[in-house]
Amino acid sequence: MSKIFAYEIFVYKIILNAVVKMEEISNGLKILKLLKQIGNTIKQMMKYECKEYDITGPQGMLMGILAHYGEMKVSDLSQKLGLSNSTVSGILDRLEKQGLVKRVRSKEDRRVVYVSVTPEFKEKFQRHFKEAERKFEELINRASQEDLNKIIEGLEALKKVLEMKGNEDLKR
Repeated sequence: MSKIFAYEIFVYKIILNAVVKMEEISNGLKILKLLKQIGNTIKQMMKYECKEYDITGPQGMLMGILAHYGEMKVSDLSQKLGLSNSTVSGILDRLEKQGLVKRVRSKEDRRVVYVSVTPEFKEKFQRHFKEAERKFEELINRASQEDLNKIIEGLEALKKVLEMKGNEDLKR
């Protein structure tokens, strides 16, 4: 066996061991990868559903929440979407220009802004969002009740772990 060939085998073994160790690195990375893949799949579904109406996936998700829950504070909407107030405000700016949402300042507290869908939106889009919601529910219901329970249980457990006291140090 030549020295070059032996060296190549040696390097290959080192790389293979590194790859195996990388695959064993952590459950945290596996979870992050899965969440990213799931998020991308949902984003693609929303993008497809919203494409015909010239709105983005995040705009569609926002509109779906408003259509479902009705008028709400921007901060509550941000919380439901899991996005910052400034990000939601940017999305709302674009939707407001399209005449799909309206913002109203609270008369009791001028710092509070309420947002709701416009009557034009209700006429044009509400039926569409109900259909998108139905399709997603149909997809989810393909899983057995046992699998759905496992998914919900696992996601709730992950949420609990991430919200545990002491995680504040990790956010810095």
